[in-house]
Amino acid sequence: MISIRALRPSEWLLFREFRLAALRASPGVFLGTFEREAAHTQERWAALLAGIDGAVFGLFEGTEVIGITSVYTDQDDPNGSTAGLAMSFILPAYRGRGLSAKLYEARLAWIRSRPKFRRVRVGHRASNEASMRAIQRHGFALIDRKRRLWPDGGQEDELIYELWLG
Repeated sequence: MISIRALRPSEWLLFREFRLAALRASPGVFLGTFEREAAHTQERWAALLAGIDGAVFGLFEGTEVIGITSVYTDQDDPNGSTAGLAMSFILPAYRGRGLSAKLYEARLAWIRSRPKFRRVRVGHRASNEASMRAIQRHGFALIDRKRRLWPDGGQEDELIYELWLG
């Protein structure tokens, strides 16, 4: 049975191991790098799971984590009314089953339960068509594109989307 839930600070090691494996497996998908995040302290990993300005969700088959995703308060919005989505990764063996919908549903429910948020932003590497389809399926509209040097050394646009909450 597949389930999703927010990870707890006490699960920092599980989160760390999965996140670092994702960064190693797909260095051209994320803005973070394995080297930078491997240097995080235990306290930093636990703080990411504390749920103060966001949440990290684990996607599970039984008790085995098969994916992660996160939502955070966008620090570029001085009003704190914008949420951002990041860090989504599903193990390759579980892709193509519609599980990304669970990632979006969990994050959007978390956001909607906090009235301070008025909009949500998310981006992806232009060549990441699976991300593009999932983002558009959940009602996001393309608002910008920015040329970016990705951690794998590739230069490609990041497509940025927005969803206004009503």
